[in-house]
Amino acid sequence: MTGLHLSYQETPRLGELLAEWDAHVAAEGPIVQHRWTNIALWPAARSATVAGSTGIEGNPLTAGQVEEVLAGGAVDAPKADIREVLNYNRALDLANRAALRPDFEWSQELLRRLNAVITEGLPDDERGEYRRQPVTVGGIFSSPEFHLLPALMAQLVEWLGNDDALHPLVRAGLTHLNVVSIHPWVNGNGRTARVAGSLMLMRCGIGAPELLNVESEIRANRDRYMYVLQTTHGATYRPEEHSATEWLEYFAAVCVNRMGIRRRVAEAIPNDAGILFMELEGTPRSDSWPLILLTARLGPIRTTRMAELLGLSPGRVRAMLAEMTAQGWLAAAGQRRGRVYRPGPRLLELPLRTPELMDRLWVEADELPEE
Repeated sequence: MTGLHLSYQETPRLGELLAEWDAHVAAEGPIVQHRWTNIALWPAARSATVAGSTGIEGNPLTAGQVEEVLAGGAVDAPKADIREVLNYNRALDLANRAALRPDFEWSQELLRRLNAVITEGLPDDERGEYRRQPVTVGGIFSSPEFHLLPALMAQLVEWLGNDDALHPLVRAGLTHLNVVSIHPWVNGNGRTARVAGSLMLMRCGIGAPELLNVESEIRANRDRYMYVLQTTHGATYRPEEHSATEWLEYFAAVCVNRMGIRRRVAEAIPNDAGILFMELEGTPRSDSWPLILLTARLGPIRTTRMAELLGLSPGRVRAMLAEMTAQGWLAAAGQRRGRVYRPGPRLLELPLRTPELMDRLWVEADELPEE
C-alpha cells in the first residue's frame, strides 16, 4: 500500500536550523505565558495569520482588511472572500481549543471538522467529506486516487499520534506536507494543512503559533512555497520515491526566521510598556490602560474582545475605552455594538517599537536563502 511522506535526511543545513530553533525556544520561553505579550500581540498576529494563509490561496484581503473583518467592521470586498477569512479564523479557534484538551487525540474526524469549518458556505463545500473524484493540483500534481484516501488518512492519523521522537519542526513540517500531498478534499487542502501544522506545533509545546505567522512569509514567497512542494512530492503521489528533506529545510528556515523576529518583538514590549506607563503617570486610570493602548496600536479593538482578553466585564472595559477616547488616546468609530477603537493622536505620537516590528513579523521575508 502507498505510504506517507516520512523519509528525510538530517542534512547539515537542517541540523543547523533545528539547533537554531532550539536555541531561540530555550532563550525565550513560551511567549504565550507572558500576559502582556499574549494579550497585546495576539489579536494582530491572528489577523496577519488569517490574511497570510487565505492569501496563499488567492484571497485578496490585506492584513489590515482582515483585522477589520475580525473586529466586526465592514470592508469593501466580495462576500466569499470575507466568508473565507471568517471560516479560517474559526478553524484556528477550533485547533486552539482542541490542542488544550486533556483528552486530545489526533483523528480523521478532527481533520474533517477542520476542513468543514474552512470550506463552510464556499464553493465545493463537502462538509469535510473526502473527495470522490480524481484531482490534479495546478495541472502538475496528480493526487492519490480517491479510493485510497480512507486508508491513507488512517495511516496519517496513526503517525500523528505516535511519532513523538521527532523534532517539533520536523513533525509540524511533515504534518503540513502529508495533508497537502494526500489532498483528501476537493477544496481547502492547503488551508487545512497549515492549520494542522500549527496544531502539531501547539501539541509539541509551542504556544500561539500565530505569533510566528509562518503563513505571511509563505504568502510573500508563494512561488517558492509551491516550487518546494512540487519538487518534494513530484508529479504523482509516490512518497517512497521522494525524500522530504528539501521541504523540511525550507519549512524549518521559514519557522526559524519567524522565531527570530518574534523574539525581537517580545524584547521590545518592556520598552514600550515603560513609555506608556511614564506617559500615563499621574493620570487617574486603571492598570490595564497601557496594555489596552499597546493593543490598539497594533490593530482595531472592540469592547467585547478586549473584555475577554483582560478577564473584565464589558461594562468596565467600555467605560475605560470611553475615557481613553475622551483624553485623545483612542478614536472611536461606529455605533454601539459595532464600535471599533483605533489609536488617537496622543497614542500615535509615542515612539513605540512594537508596531514596526509586528509589521515585519507579517511581511519580512528577505532572510531566506534563494534557490
